[in-house]
Parts: sequence; C-alpha cells; structure tokens
Amino acid sequence: MRRSVALALISGLASTLVVVLTGGPASAHICPVAAQIPIGSTATVNVGVTVEQATVPDVEITVPSGLRLDRVDPVAGWSVTRRGSVLRYRGGPILPYTCKYFPIGVTAPVRGAFGIPVVQRDASGSVVSRTTPDPNSAQDRALDQFVYAGMKPPSAAGSSKGPSVAVIAGVALVGAGAIVVGVLAWRSRRRGDGEEDEDAVADRDAELRARLDRFRTRAPDRTPGP
Repeated sequence: MRRSVALALISGLASTLVVVLTGGPASAHICPVAAQIPIGSTATVNVGVTVEQATVPDVEITVPSGLRLDRVDPVAGWSVTRRGSVLRYRGGPILPYTCKYFPIGVTAPVRGAFGIPVVQRDASGSVVSRTTPDPNSAQDRALDQFVYAGMKPPSAAGSSKGPSVAVIAGVALVGAGAIVVGVLAWRSRRRGDGEEDEDAVADRDAELRARLDRFRTRAPDRTPGP
C-alpha cells in the first residue's frame, strides 16, 4: 500500500514537471516574433498567431494605420480576402497549441512601434481570441505581434541568465514530492512498529496527496513555445 502510494505521487510529480519544463499541451506558448524593419521601404513581416485550446480555421489580421500594406503573400492551404488594411484568412485549420505565420509586405513611413491586432474564430465563426496590442504594455509586447520600424525591439522579459520561472517551479515540485515520499516512508516505519492506527495513517496520507495536488495547480505552467 505504502509503496503504491509513493509511486503514484512520484509519477504524478514527474508528469507535472515534464509539462512545466517542456511546454506540453497544458502550457501556454508564444508564437509572435518581433519584426525589425527599415523606414521607407517594403519589408516582410511574418505575423505570428498563437492558438491555444480551440482549432482555428479563420484568422483576421489588421495592419495598423502607422504601416502601409503593400503585399499579401500566399499561404498554402489558406485563402485570403482583403478589405482595406484588414486581411481575412480561411483554411488550415490551425490545431490547438500550435503556431501559424502569415507573411505580408509592409512599409513604415515613420519610425515607431506598431502592434498588429489578430482575431481568431472557430468553425462556427465565434471569436475565440482577440489581441489589441499596446506598445506601452510590457505584457502585450511579449505576447503579441509587433513591428519596430527604424528601432530595435525592447529586450525580451526573462532573458537574464538566471533560472526561469518554469525551472524554479520544477525544482519546487521535485522538493515537495521528495518531502511527501519521505514522510510516507517514515510513517510506514512507524506503522511497522505498531505506533500508528491504520485509519489515522490513511487519513493523513490522503491529506498529503491533496496538498501536493493543490501545490501542483498553483505552479506556473506557461512556457514559451516555438
């Protein structure tokens, strides 16, 4: 009984750690890559679309007023209609927890940072995601598509040499699991000496498992994807 409980806890801990460190399906990912372009000449921007839980066959991209849309490049498996500076792509679809990139040619008449709004819709036409990038928001700059004309993109958050949040969370989970397994082993030895009642031991084991589950749900699970 004790061995099976300990093995179950270790297995659950390992699964959670793999998801945290590898960015598996339970974790969020970041697809857009900041584009740096010159002023006054056409440049290609690959608009990154981050898809999470829903399958997306319909993507709408709006080129902001600070940029001129010069060219719409074809994307295999997708059709596109243009209405002014708004592009509506249909096809694919984009599967959950994956990325898709739509190349366009734009010109920036002036220096600046420009966010590209993206709307995702499911097969029924319902909006499942909408971005409204704000260049003054550090979170938006990290998650959404931006074009930097005549200037360098700001340094990415979390690019320091220190351990990432995911690594720290993984280490914490390992530590928590080791403590729980150690406590179970200690209690098993005490039970062998006849010092604990079987029902009391079972209750405390259940409480330990519940605490570990609550800890796992609080651990950060967002790891940038490709």
